[in-house]
Amino acid sequence: MTQPAFPRRGLLAPLAVVLVLCLGPLAAAEVTVSVREPLQLQVGERRLQLQVGSQSISGGALELHRVQGGLRGTLKGQPVELKWREDGSISGQVAGAAVQLDAVRRSPQPGLVLRGWFGPDPAELSLTPTGISGSMGGCDYSLPLAGNRYAGWRTCDVTRGPPAPVTLRIPEDIVPLGLSEEGALLALLLSDEALPPAPSTGETPGVGGAGTPSP
Repeated sequence: MTQPAFPRRGLLAPLAVVLVLCLGPLAAAEVTVSVREPLQLQVGERRLQLQVGSQSISGGALELHRVQGGLRGTLKGQPVELKWREDGSISGQVAGAAVQLDAVRRSPQPGLVLRGWFGPDPAELSLTPTGISGSMGGCDYSLPLAGNRYAGWRTCDVTRGPPAPVTLRIPEDIVPLGLSEEGALLALLLSDEALPPAPSTGETPGVGGAGTPSP
């Protein structure tokens, strides 16, 4: 697939596959694409699918409504409220964690850099046409672009478990998002807050689990 100029409508919209989350220690990131196909993130055996619409973003235990200059809703039954300004600053709360980030377009190279804090952890994450790298939610990511997806590993402190593979795929026709909204969504995904809990020992992982990466 020919990769369009980056960014075109934003960082998420232009790529057929584009993003990774900070889910646990080393985690390879993956995402899936298609007409109104969900954005997919997988970290180890945990997988999240998000439907990104013109009015809402939902999937798993996450239910957000797009409002003027922000996102509002719930995550695992706890309130989420993120607001942004024209200068790219993002602030608010995600399930009890305070968020204070700045989303800045890279220059002269294309891409986006997120800097600031997510909860008690410092954050500095870079998203470019060739990969995603940096820290978010207390984990370090290294997710080079591999074919139609960002795939690699996440490494966290020992309390979060061993490194995990991460895969992130974003639909080609994803609803266009503004710079700050893209930054807020990326931070939420890679913070590990939105992922479901790891399956119990002996539980059969769902399709696309850690041992069965998407094609």
